[in-house]
Order: sequence, then C-alpha cells, then structure tokens
Amino acid sequence: KLRYRLMRYIDTLAADTYWKDCIIMRGLVMDFPKDVKVSDMNDEFRFGPAFLVAPVTTYQARSREVYLPAGSAWYDFYTGKRYDGGVTIKADAPLARMPLFVRAGAIVPTGPAIQYTNEKPDAPITLTVYTGADGKFSLYHDQGTTYDYEHGAYARIPLSYDQASGTLHIGQREGSYPGMPAQRHFNIRWISGPTPTAVAFDAPATQGVDYRGAAIIVHRK
Repeated sequence: KLRYRLMRYIDTLAADTYWKDCIIMRGLVMDFPKDVKVSDMNDEFRFGPAFLVAPVTTYQARSREVYLPAGSAWYDFYTGKRYDGGVTIKADAPLARMPLFVRAGAIVPTGPAIQYTNEKPDAPITLTVYTGADGKFSLYHDQGTTYDYEHGAYARIPLSYDQASGTLHIGQREGSYPGMPAQRHFNIRWISGPTPTAVAFDAPATQGVDYRGAAIIVHRK
C-alpha cells in the first residue's frame, strides 16, 4: 500500500534513472561523502533524495540502531519526530514496518490508495514538505502505459521549498503528453515535528491549490 501511495515519487525516481543516470537505491556514502561513519556502512541505504531506509535483519528484532548522517536533520517517517544528523538512535521496528526516515528539505509527493499505476491519473497529489532546510524535487508524470516517454511524451513540474521564507514554489509545467490532465489539485502538508497524522495520507491537508500549469507560490501557514 505504501508503494502505491508513493507511486508519484517512485515514477520520478525511475524517470531520473532513464534521463539523468541517477540511482534509486544507493549507499549513504554517495550522498554524505564527508561523513566518515558511513564510508563502509552496508545495512542502511537511501531511496531517492528523500528517504533513508534501515532494514531489520535480526530475527524477531523489534528495534534496531540507526545512524542518521551528519549534514542534515532527519524526520521519523511514521511520527514526524525530528532528529539532528550525526547521531545514532534506537528506532522502533514493529513487525509491519521497518525504520524509515526523511531528510529535512525533502518534498515527497503521494497519491490516493490505488490498485494499479494508472488507476486515477488525475487524482489530487499531496506534497508533504519536511521543513528545516531548502529542498527541491522535479515531479515527473507520463501516460504510465506506453513507451512514448522515450520520444518526449512526458511532463515535469519543478518544486522547491525555501526555508527562510517558508514558501513552496510549484513551477511552470515543462512538457506534455497525450491525455495529460489540464488541471491538478495539490494538497500541501508541512512536517516540522511530531504529529499524529505523519502518515495519515487521507487526513485533511493544511492547504490546497489548483494548478493549471502556471507557477504558483504557496506560503506556509
């Protein structure tokens, strides 16, 4: 279920591997080369620019130690609790989930609960902004059922967050494809500390905007 909620994020990562030679799953040292503690760490990994994943590999373990790299603050994905980087914490790991953290400044798009990738192509998209640092994300979308993207049939929406002004910039749409929704509704959520709705994807959003392809600036409330 989480995978399908994150489909807009995952689609963008996949597109970046095709167009930009990016790597979806990568070692911490690739993003934090100045942190010597991650130089040979092999039991945690990054999942795109937003997430740090710490799988549980000890039988019947219900917690594990997780190192959060220096150079960024981090949020517990499930609770919204904020941690400074450069520390080791004991993370809960109940049976149904593994420790998962989000880098400050990340902009994570999520969608509705769906059963297949192209079920609701025009559904509202929620943009969750993890505050505390500047951040950006280039939201990708295409038809989802063809290889026409190889010939330029896709679109991107540049997103950026400015910490100093507390503003989210939803930029001018770039590109197009047949059947592309002319309008999208974005729900905006802000994570800056512990919240009971950290992963309540259907909880009421803080703000919402209708997007028709022209740039919009959203001021944090």
